[in-house]
Amino acid sequence: MVGVPISVSSIVAAMIAAAMAAMPAGAADDATSMRALRAAYRCPIVDRLERIYEAGDPSEHRDRFIAVNVGGHPHGYVQCIFYDFRTKMLCEASSGFYFTKPGERRTFRPSATAIAGLARLGFSTDDSQGNFSVEFDVGAKPDFNAIADFMLAALHDGYGARAETTLTFNSPFAPRATTLCTPVG
Repeated sequence: MVGVPISVSSIVAAMIAAAMAAMPAGAADDATSMRALRAAYRCPIVDRLERIYEAGDPSEHRDRFIAVNVGGHPHGYVQCIFYDFRTKMLCEASSGFYFTKPGERRTFRPSATAIAGLARLGFSTDDSQGNFSVEFDVGAKPDFNAIADFMLAALHDGYGARAETTLTFNSPFAPRATTLCTPVG
């Protein structure tokens, strides 16, 4: 049986819709804070994703990633990488697994609420061998807005990122923001 191609925007929209539907009754504040976070940070993430996607040799996935870190949170990050000729994406959310040296007792684990938020977005919640992860097809024309929204939802629900939170970026192919997203005024 041949699978039906599904766009990244369909997958991500479904993941975000499922997460929103599973929120408790008092989640209106969360929806408002998520809208504000998107307004503050969607453009810088989309800008970087577009440049990462276009850079270099499509057959090589090395350095074709973006990591977004929550300021003041030593373990709060989501990182995504394009691979398989830029047709797929692997995203990881920090589980705290790599913060502890092998053989030592774990010193950090996200709260049950944070893990549940990441699970609603489709992340695995098995952190016994590494970070929480999710993979999806992005197709020939990725929906960079949907990918950015997905990353922001993970940062919001998993690590408490809000519009006033300082997010930092690590991306070898797009190390600095362009003027595309510079606020005027």
